[in-house]
Amino acid sequence: TDIAELGGCDLVIEAVFEDLATKRDLLKRLDEVCAEDTIFASNTSTLSITEIAAGSKLPARVVGMHFCLPAQLMKLIEMS
Repeated sequence: TDIAELGGCDLVIEAVFEDLATKRDLLKRLDEVCAEDTIFASNTSTLSITEIAAGSKLPARVVGMHFCLPAQLMKLIEMS
């Protein structure tokens, strides 16, 4: 619940609901606490990663990560 606790992470997986403004706002908040080499992965299935990444000051570090369902049984993750 405290976004500041993510400051030391090398990878942050974002999995908020499918709303572009919410995802962009979260990336802006993460930019403030995470190192510039932290990778932000969005678990989206419907939104453009490019559009989501526009919320970060360093959009090149934002990647898409989609877990195939059911996640606990599938050994596949789609990355973009």
